[in-house]
Amino acid sequence: MSDDVAEFHAPQLLSTQIVDSAAEAVEAVLAADTLDLGVRVYNRLVPDDDSDDTLVEEWVIEIYTNAPAVDPDDDEDDEAPAED
Repeated sequence: MSDDVAEFHAPQLLSTQIVDSAAEAVEAVLAADTLDLGVRVYNRLVPDDDSDDTLVEEWVIEIYTNAPAVDPDDDEDDEAPAED
């Protein structure tokens, strides 16, 4: 391995929290940012405990040891559409 290449260490998952509102998710993200931790946030629909016919939204916050590395040259949004 070349000395010019930095060794990559994938962030490790520290904890997973599930909250009921986006406001609580934002609060958790801000707290993780204060501690310089990495965060992955997503929401999902799950069956309501009180009703079989209803789905409720919950927010999942995964806290990591650091933010995952992102290649600034790998921008999927800027890809040109395929030409015929």
